[in-house]
Amino acid sequence: MCDHDLSLSLFRGERLLIGAIRRLALGTGCPGAVAQFEFVCGWTGHEACRTLEVFLQQLALHGRRRLTLSMPGDPAVTADERAMLDVFAFAQAEAYEAMEARLFELLETAPPAPLGAAACVVAQVLAMNGCFVEPAPIGPGAQCWEASTTPSSTAAQCAPAAATTWPCQMARENFSRLFT
Repeated sequence: MCDHDLSLSLFRGERLLIGAIRRLALGTGCPGAVAQFEFVCGWTGHEACRTLEVFLQQLALHGRRRLTLSMPGDPAVTADERAMLDVFAFAQAEAYEAMEARLFELLETAPPAPLGAAACVVAQVLAMNGCFVEPAPIGPGAQCWEASTTPSSTAAQCAPAAATTWPCQMARENFSRLFT
């Protein structure tokens, strides 16, 4: 298991996902998770957070083992949390076979269709708002995952061509003007 402090090396989308996953899994921080998603993703944040909740419910319903999560605020990222981040990274990259393989690892059984669909919706909302998730390196020489603090060319390639942040930024600015 790869548990060490990665909080400074995680991208914005990864920190958002880890924080929300931990809060939603504990059942204690749904309003906080929704508020964070709304801050980052604007008006699409509420639906993205609720879809993440569906993703976690499907994991709980179909999983054959307990997943290990850190407490909210803990800088360590567990191997299961990293695997969940990989699911969203593969969904952003539209690497569905890799996503399904990672879901199989998490569940220890074939993943149901709603699980992958929920991951894709959340991943695309994050990508549309400039929040990227990178998969962990795979291979014999791969160490514990550590990303740089700036998006790599891989993250830029993972974003769909139509997923620009301009409309989302404009909507967020307009929303801020109306309600602050």
